[in-house]
Amino acid sequence: MGRMAQRSTDHVSADEEDGYRAQVARYPRLSSDEEAQLLATRGASRDQANQRLIEHNLYLVYEAARARKSSGVSFGDLFQEGTVGLISAVEHYQQPGPDFAATLRQAIVATMDDVVGQTAEARKNDQAFASATQLLEAAQRLLTERLGHPATPAELARLLHWEEARVNLVLGLLGEARTLHDQELLDYLENLEDIDDLDGEL
Repeated sequence: MGRMAQRSTDHVSADEEDGYRAQVARYPRLSSDEEAQLLATRGASRDQANQRLIEHNLYLVYEAARARKSSGVSFGDLFQEGTVGLISAVEHYQQPGPDFAATLRQAIVATMDDVVGQTAEARKNDQAFASATQLLEAAQRLLTERLGHPATPAELARLLHWEEARVNLVLGLLGEARTLHDQELLDYLENLEDIDDLDGEL
């Protein structure tokens, strides 16, 4: 089952990457003369020049996203974040200045690496929360059996050698997660009832 799910995910990722590759292919790389002419554009035509510079440098975003395929962030998210960096770099670039392509690459990489870092941190926090809730639930079961009543936060804190504030925090987050899960289940059941009602009318 896990291997089948992995193959399905890989297939979706490959299709997504192919879609972005096709998008980038519509905008071939500019020659040095074309790029210089667009960068020199001023006045009302500057926005249009920037748009062309952005479109024809999307290949830089694609290359950077491909280099981060194993980062745990979807190719689409990487491409979108990198495009934000590209747009900002193009719109703020002024001549004379650093090498244009190098400036774009630096901005693209910075925005992508930022989202990769945030995703990794969020995943680490999720894992830490999962471990904490497992410990807390095990402690609740153990103390309830021993004491014959639901364990208080203070009793749980003593058993786990935690601060009582930490126990209350994890209990609160766990309660919110359960409430959210229950609401999703209620929404699902309500949708099923709507479908049954519709079947009855047909």
